[in-house]
Amino acid sequence: MPLKLGKLDPRPHPATLDFARYLTGELPEPAHKVWREYAVPASAKQMYGNSDYSDCVWAMCANALILTSVHTGPIVVPTLQEVLAGYSAVTGFDPLTGANDDGTAMTDALAYWKDVGIGGHKILAWAQIDHTNLVHRKLGVDLFGMTLVGVQLPASAQEQFAAGQPWEYIPDSPIEGGHAILRCGYGAAGSDYESWAKWDQKASNDWEANCIDEEYVIITPQFINQATQRTPGGLDLATLQADLAAMKV
Repeated sequence: MPLKLGKLDPRPHPATLDFARYLTGELPEPAHKVWREYAVPASAKQMYGNSDYSDCVWAMCANALILTSVHTGPIVVPTLQEVLAGYSAVTGFDPLTGANDDGTAMTDALAYWKDVGIGGHKILAWAQIDHTNLVHRKLGVDLFGMTLVGVQLPASAQEQFAAGQPWEYIPDSPIEGGHAILRCGYGAAGSDYESWAKWDQKASNDWEANCIDEEYVIITPQFINQATQRTPGGLDLATLQADLAAMKV
């Protein structure tokens, strides 16, 4: 039986920042390969209801909290109730009856995460990556530990996942709908993703080029070097703060 999806089509949001705007001067060279998922303990690898509900966007956000915190301090593992609370608040989903289980736009979830928080944890902002820019995609994972990725998922991907196979692009496979996944790492042949509680789902470069339709980084205070006011890769905090202030006017 196919697993649930739940990402709605990309939706513009006035609070969405442009990732490229904060990479000033000479870009750092992305690491040749990055695999962040290795540190996530088995106890933190949860489905977050995505086998029963169309809450993949919210499961992705919960897993992003896990991946961020496991590398920076005590691990934060949201509960299923905290994840579904966000889904309910934004969409009207009723976990008791299953009503309004229609999915979520990624930017709507990110806005809730910034303004309200998930399990008491907020993000400072989010920025969109040009998902056709392979260097920026690598820098997103290298500098921020992960990227949040939206795809149009072909039926073949469900079949490959069930068989324990990497995601390889099959041109004539019909699209089943939108799905939100966490990009934890990359190498020469493609990337590793978290999807449906599996933290090392591999996807080829060809699959990514044909299936991804949106991609973001989340910006949180722990990525800012207090001495330089930049991230290790040179993200300009002063420009970021000016943009955040302008959004509040």
